[in-house]
Amino acid sequence: MMSLNKRYSRNYRSSLSFYTVVALLTMITGTLVLSAISTALLMKNVYNGAIDRANTEDAQFITVFPLDDDKISELENKYDLDLERMVSFDAETDGYTLRLLGENERVNLTELTEGNDLLSDDEMLISEQFAQYHHLSIGDTVKVNGADMKIVGYMVRTDYLAMFKETSDSFTNLDTFGIAVAKRSAVEGMDGYKEYYSVKFRKDNSVDFRREINGDHTILSYISRASNMRINSALNQSKLIFSVAIVVAPVLYIVVILLIALMLKRKLKGEQKQIGTLVALGYRKKEIKRHYALYSLIPAVAGGIIGVIGGFFATYPFSAFYFGYFEHLPYTVKPSVLTAVMLLLSPAVLYTLVSYRTVGKMLKKSPIDMLRQNEKERGGSANVFVGRNMSFRTKYKLRTVIRHKGRSAVIIVGMIVSTVCVLLGWSIKDSVDSLVDSSIENIPYEYCYFLNTTDLEIPENAEGLLVNTYEQPEHTVNFSMWGYEEDTKLLSFKTVDGEAMEYGKYYITNAASKAYGVGKGGELTFRDPITTEKFKIKISGVIDDNTNTVVYTSAENVAAFMDYGSSDRNTMISSEKLDPDEDKVMAVMSRTDAKDSVASVTDMYYSICYLITVVGIILGILSMYLLTGMIIEENTVNISMLKILGYRKKEIGSLILTSNTLLVLIGCIIGVPVTIAVSKATFASSVETVGMYFPMALKPLSYVIAFAAVIFSYVVSIALSYRKLGKVEMTESLKRNNE
Repeated sequence: MMSLNKRYSRNYRSSLSFYTVVALLTMITGTLVLSAISTALLMKNVYNGAIDRANTEDAQFITVFPLDDDKISELENKYDLDLERMVSFDAETDGYTLRLLGENERVNLTELTEGNDLLSDDEMLISEQFAQYHHLSIGDTVKVNGADMKIVGYMVRTDYLAMFKETSDSFTNLDTFGIAVAKRSAVEGMDGYKEYYSVKFRKDNSVDFRREINGDHTILSYISRASNMRINSALNQSKLIFSVAIVVAPVLYIVVILLIALMLKRKLKGEQKQIGTLVALGYRKKEIKRHYALYSLIPAVAGGIIGVIGGFFATYPFSAFYFGYFEHLPYTVKPSVLTAVMLLLSPAVLYTLVSYRTVGKMLKKSPIDMLRQNEKERGGSANVFVGRNMSFRTKYKLRTVIRHKGRSAVIIVGMIVSTVCVLLGWSIKDSVDSLVDSSIENIPYEYCYFLNTTDLEIPENAEGLLVNTYEQPEHTVNFSMWGYEEDTKLLSFKTVDGEAMEYGKYYITNAASKAYGVGKGGELTFRDPITTEKFKIKISGVIDDNTNTVVYTSAENVAAFMDYGSSDRNTMISSEKLDPDEDKVMAVMSRTDAKDSVASVTDMYYSICYLITVVGIILGILSMYLLTGMIIEENTVNISMLKILGYRKKEIGSLILTSNTLLVLIGCIIGVPVTIAVSKATFASSVETVGMYFPMALKPLSYVIAFAAVIFSYVVSIALSYRKLGKVEMTESLKRNNE
């Protein structure tokens, strides 16, 4: 093997661009995957750890009749759980709402991240994220309910990991809402404070517990932790990052493996005489396979090591970016050791296997055939288009495509992946824009007030509804059933089929339809989270609403499910702001707030869009640069002959390097439906993740940008390869006339 080893340095020098590109692609894959998975695992560990430390609630509920301390102790002992009364007060100050939460002793404990603990009623701990946004610091004072309260520290409440004003929200809006914690006595001393109960179960007995509470105290609302996006959004985000990473890695590795197989096949074809000689001299097939496997092992190891190092450093900004959308918890960046090891070993194993397979295929030929360089005819592609009335340039380009089917396939696959990356990024951006511009704007009312009583007078400029929340045990997303009156003016929706709603039938929003997989004509089975009673309804149509998981029907139908009177109402909607009794208001939903909250996080999606676009462009440039380099090497004799015949460098470049333009265009075109399919699959899970359905949207401009980006990468790769043409000497046609 010593004589074979001497060939390595020559091969690396002659194929430097190939090894560099493979190493770069491996490095990019390793950097992206390691930083993404490390961030996902870090988020999962940090947030789960905080949830455990704080003894975070498994559910929260509101009752008509309050529970006294003796009843709470009785329930804790009977069901083996922690139950605590929560208190809060919403203070309107400086253009935003600051929700002051009472300090707890058993459930939803406060985690102090900086500063001092509370000592008196005029002190408070505030969310660091909110404080930074509004330029508040420890030591500052904030006016709450007419009195100054001093900020003595920063804190995190894990029941508000995502700082949503309402549990039905999907995005934070630091401009309008934040939280702080004060002494319980301070909150209870404020007029109009609200209370609810939080429970932490140690056993799976929540159904029995709910039944007893509802029987004795009448539950108005019950929200389990699985359906509480304030707690789950951060964990769902980590799952999403992890899922994307484990999908991206195989795709990028497949592209690299195809390039390696193509390069090795070309190299082996050119060296089959030497391989035949080695076999004739007695070299074993294992030794020859091992020799060529090392060609792919070097860029695999180099790219893997650099990728892991890059991933380590990239984890810092990646983590800062994603942790920045949730409450600030202290964390230490720790790249996943297991992922790093996998990323070091996987390229080496995969690239070596493809090398072994490619060399093994060549070694199936007899030494005599290899020495004679005999090749099987494959359909007479060399003589294709003979006699056809075509220009020389057209025939040459078409023959290049047809004679190298493997390379043509790799070019198409590379362009498909590049197109998908670029177009998927813009699909994310367009889908978010579509949700903001259309779905939220289509909400027919401006304000919605959810009340804790049916004893209300409905103003003339408002409409009354009967609303209740229901759950499906196999889904984390709950839905609300809205019962409207027959003469409604604000809820006159049309279905996606253009049909008007018929009073008394059941209509589901598109978001709920995607969440539960139920469409027009389907049946929806659900249960009341309070009574645990099961129901089944038939869906008559789908409403084009992607922001709310709602079923619309008559007020009488909802009253029958709730066992209420047909004239009972617990919700008001209006196009104007109302002034209901604060003691009766459980939550307020505003169309403007919903739009602002979604718009506030569009920057995150825009950043993802730009990142994916850049990855797609880089992938296109590197893969096409490598392939155009192969084309030049394969056509060295032809290039030399064209120079002898007087063709200029520009003409030769146009003939040789642009022969794959048609394949690039085909790859772009195929990439469009692939992107649409991937986008739809990705957005289908958005309801479970953020409580909204992002409708897959692609604006005409996005298609133009995507195609321009892919063509740009193709043009850049050709421009980088042009210098190689000048290095081909005219004498090559004489030196290699045997070809």
